[in-house]
Amino acid sequence: MEETKEESTLMSHIIRWGLIVSGVSITLTVLLYAIDYTLMVQLKTLFISLLIYLGITIYGGIDYRKSVGGYLKYGKAYMHGLGVLVVSGFVATLFAFVLYNFIDSELPQKLTDASLENTRAMMENFGAPEDSIEPALEKAREQSEKQFSPSGQALGFVYMVIFSAIMALISALFVRKNEPEETI
Repeated sequence: MEETKEESTLMSHIIRWGLIVSGVSITLTVLLYAIDYTLMVQLKTLFISLLIYLGITIYGGIDYRKSVGGYLKYGKAYMHGLGVLVVSGFVATLFAFVLYNFIDSELPQKLTDASLENTRAMMENFGAPEDSIEPALEKAREQSEKQFSPSGQALGFVYMVIFSAIMALISALFVRKNEPEETI
């Protein structure tokens, strides 16, 4: 089956913008790592990062819409957004694997410890009894340590694809633009 020009343009655009988003993701990760690795496990950092990725995905979708004539149905806008986020997530997962296993093999333990400190502080702020904090932290430690293993990172990629599907739904709302209908 022959690939149409629009499908070819869509795929090349997805790869281009996926690499752009992953470049931003990797740069942000390296900056956070260099400044203070504990920033990597803070919720506010996660939310800011997600807004940045969503913004770039929307911008890339609008760029794609312009390249195909200025109009784009919701389905194509969704496919573009999902593709960009999956490509970027795959590259970012590969980078994380290299970071955690070859560049700084002690980082997963440091991130686990920082995450547990954040969790303890949050539980204490909410007034959780001390006897319930320790079991919760032990369970969180087990889960956190598993996420840095190769199988944990692969599972994390699967979860990221599911989350990307939701983010793509949002980005498509901003990117879509239907052709005006003629009225008689």
